[in-house]
Amino acid sequence: MIYFSTRLMAIAAMTTIWLMSSAIIRADVNTSDTSDATLSSNSTGAVDERAQGTVLSRIKAQESVNALSGEIQDLKQSVITLNTNLRVLEEDLLFPANTQVNIFLSLDVGKFFTLETVKLKLDGNVVESHIYSNKEMTALTRGGIHKLHMANLSLGEHTLSAFFTGVGPKGREYKRGTTMKINKMTGPKYVELKITDSSMKLQPEFSVKEW
Repeated sequence: MIYFSTRLMAIAAMTTIWLMSSAIIRADVNTSDTSDATLSSNSTGAVDERAQGTVLSRIKAQESVNALSGEIQDLKQSVITLNTNLRVLEEDLLFPANTQVNIFLSLDVGKFFTLETVKLKLDGNVVESHIYSNKEMTALTRGGIHKLHMANLSLGEHTLSAFFTGVGPKGREYKRGTTMKINKMTGPKYVELKITDSSMKLQPEFSVKEW
């Protein structure tokens, strides 16, 4: 009996030890799981913080780029305005109003003449020779006016000659010249060379208008 009781006590003790060990193991597992969860949470938080930092950095960089782009555009506009003012000042210095003459060219054609070149003479001297591109012709046919030449002329009478070449009626080469007297007085002088279609004559007409 004593042996059997001792054996039961030993089994009971071993069972108790096993139960206690299992409890400890479960506690360790739970603790480990909790630690892993905490570590995972901390890692996720760190990743989120880095992601937020990256986004903020990108936003700040984009804002800086936008601000710089705006400053560049403002600078470009300032340069354009400055160049325009300098060009006007240069013209005023080189071509004073009292001696200035401006010569323009305009078109109202399409059926009977296609302009290719213009040559200008003032008082017998060639002062301008221009070959028109397709882009320039398109602008002229849409109502644009080409500032062909600017010069200084003394007060008094002068001779202006203009020579036009291009394609005339029926696709033939067409040349035409016109000469006029202009009287330069005090103040700027404006002269417009006009090329128009004549439906009655079925050919282009060339005229000169003074402003």
